Amino acid sequence: MNKIKSFIAGLPSRMMSGIRSHLLQTVFAAVLIIAIAIFLSQTNIKFRDSPSASAQPPPASSTPNPMKSHDQLPSLEGFAEVAKNENLVLRFDQISGHFAVDDKRTGRTWLSYPDPQDWPNETIGGIWRDHLRSPLMLSTLDFSVFNSQAKVSNWIVEDGTIENYEPIEGGVSLVYKFPQLNVDIPVQIRIQDDYVETKIINDGVVEGKNGLLWVRLFPFFAAEHSRGQEGYHFIPDGSGALIDFNRQGTAGNLIYKAPVYGSDGSFFSGNQSRQSVSMPVFGMKSEDGAYLAVIGEGAEYADVMASPAGAYSRYNWMGTEMRYRSLFRQITNRSRGTGFDKYPEEIRFGSDRQVRYYFLEPDQASYSGMANRYRQVLMEEQEYERIQPNGGLPLHLTLIGGAQERGTFRNRYIPMTTSSQAMEIVNRLYGSGVEKMQINLLGWQKGGFSEFGTMLPVDNRLGGNDGLSQFIDFAHSLQIPVTYGVNYFLHNGKGGFSERYHAMRDLSGTIVKYWDWGNREMPIVSHGYVQEAISRDIEKMKKLKLDGMTFGGGYWYGEGLGQRLISDFNNRFGTTRTGSMEIQNQYFEMAQEAFDIVGGTSTKQFVNQHVDHIIYQSDDYSYDLFSSRAVPFIQIATHGLLTYSSEYVNERQEFGNQLLRDLEFGSVPAFLISKEPTDLLSRAFGISPFSTQFSDWETEAVRHYQIYNEVLGDVQDQFIVDHRQLAPQVFATTYENGKRVIVNHAPTPYRKDGITVEARGYTIEGGM
Repeated sequence: MNKIKSFIAGLPSRMMSGIRSHLLQTVFAAVLIIAIAIFLSQTNIKFRDSPSASAQPPPASSTPNPMKSHDQLPSLEGFAEVAKNENLVLRFDQISGHFAVDDKRTGRTWLSYPDPQDWPNETIGGIWRDHLRSPLMLSTLDFSVFNSQAKVSNWIVEDGTIENYEPIEGGVSLVYKFPQLNVDIPVQIRIQDDYVETKIINDGVVEGKNGLLWVRLFPFFAAEHSRGQEGYHFIPDGSGALIDFNRQGTAGNLIYKAPVYGSDGSFFSGNQSRQSVSMPVFGMKSEDGAYLAVIGEGAEYADVMASPAGAYSRYNWMGTEMRYRSLFRQITNRSRGTGFDKYPEEIRFGSDRQVRYYFLEPDQASYSGMANRYRQVLMEEQEYERIQPNGGLPLHLTLIGGAQERGTFRNRYIPMTTSSQAMEIVNRLYGSGVEKMQINLLGWQKGGFSEFGTMLPVDNRLGGNDGLSQFIDFAHSLQIPVTYGVNYFLHNGKGGFSERYHAMRDLSGTIVKYWDWGNREMPIVSHGYVQEAISRDIEKMKKLKLDGMTFGGGYWYGEGLGQRLISDFNNRFGTTRTGSMEIQNQYFEMAQEAFDIVGGTSTKQFVNQHVDHIIYQSDDYSYDLFSSRAVPFIQIATHGLLTYSSEYVNERQEFGNQLLRDLEFGSVPAFLISKEPTDLLSRAFGISPFSTQFSDWETEAVRHYQIYNEVLGDVQDQFIVDHRQLAPQVFATTYENGKRVIVNHAPTPYRKDGITVEARGYTIEGGM
């Protein structure tokens, strides 16, 4: 204790001694500290571990987009010529990122942005005003932040720049950069013949922490206000539909938005109540100008959008939304009853994204002209071939074999048409003058219609394979071909199929299933798994001397190959939506190589180049609030390349009206027939026809065949070159041989220009 007191008492004297001995060092240190303090007071320094610094990173670009300095559309004076051909001249503006195409045939200039003459009357403000002026819109998600929300923006707002700009054959290549999002979108723009093509190059797409959800490239191409002009959007809804520019009423912010080739069952798609998109096309007409857009590469990941004036601006606009990610359901418990929706960061849909805009000359500026141009695309680029004349029109007859219903101890089999009864039906029709038929067999496999996945042998209760062979020989003696209905889309566990190993799975590992109206479920088969079954069945069918196979069976239940694209995450057979398209196309090609006839049930464009006849071809639209009416776009584009029938005649709710619709759309007659009474199927699994018993429909089948053959028998190999409305509910369909079919759906007669069509009737003009 005494030592401590002595140390403290001597401390002052020792400090003074130290200060005196180091005075010079102390003064220098003080001056240095003062200088540093002054420097710090005038300098803004933030340390790496400062919370405020990490929340506000330095901007990625200090140069604002030049389009931000005003709110006007680009001026054509700044556009430079980059390519030209016999018909078109392409110009591009490196300031706005937009292009213009001069059509030398018509003198019209097509713009990748809205019509400038309408801009002074455009009232929309905020970010949507910049959307309208921007060459790209996009939606991104910051995957570095938990539970972040999707952001919709555009190239102008994000201070976008253009880099790597260089000429290519027929156009230019460039990269639209979004510095604030760390996203790059490489694009090619080029002209050829009568179209301009835009393409996003997938290999060059760059993402930072912000992942792409979708991109809209040139979404307001050729957009314009409704000014009383004759104009409409063409949308690929059902057979095709129109949205008039000058429609009455308003749909608020309701717009058309639908995925090409339908929704993907492995991802969340919401309620899809509208008719699905069968062809990757859309278009717009205004006065004597029109274009047809065809989505090429990446169509399976595209949504078609169409917005009538009054929804998101006063412009009528349409385009594509290219999806790069989709929502999926993440399951959080073993019972799979709960979960949450999220975008998968690790799964970005691949492939380039291509759209071609075909410019139509004034005499083709209509939905008919669009369909005619698309037919040309199908023949020149997708190997469609014209069908050969075959002397009249066939009656398509689908014969129901058998089905099952629930019994007390086991399911009960219901035979509906045996082989011998099928001979009787065909013989009676042939004897009544129906000398051209095409037979399709539905539900003839062992166990009947609801035994999916195992297509042969034929059930012994119908006569077995031997009975079928006798029927085929009989049909062939009358020169009547016979096809066999198959469904490899669904499976119910026979023939070595295991739901655990062979069914489709979504991203969470859940088996993808089909649910019917009775709340029954059935797994959808991994498409890669069924190749062996298809190959085996093809060989068996050839031995039976069948003339072909009909995918989907020829009935709407359960869908079938050629109708849907689903991403499959099965560990053994899984594939992307693109892969699903390629696999299904391969199966149809296998059938085409093996048989004379390949049928499809409501099949889509990605397989139809291998199809000879389509059953249940859509002939209507979804009756949206903003749509005006259905048009036969699909029928115009494919008539003369393949044949098609709409709903079976004996399954219709509006019997007379739909007969007229068939005559208007160029469809062939089709019946769904059984020998036994239809009420036997009232409790059957999967099949619930309205009225099929042959004795009830024999007379009508003959009458319908005579009507169809008179009107359409000599034009099955002819292209439809025009379809137009003559008056309310009165339409004329013109074939290339000059024949014109005029149909009057109205309750009063039509009389004009020397033409008379009775109420709810038809008349024929011209032809060979």
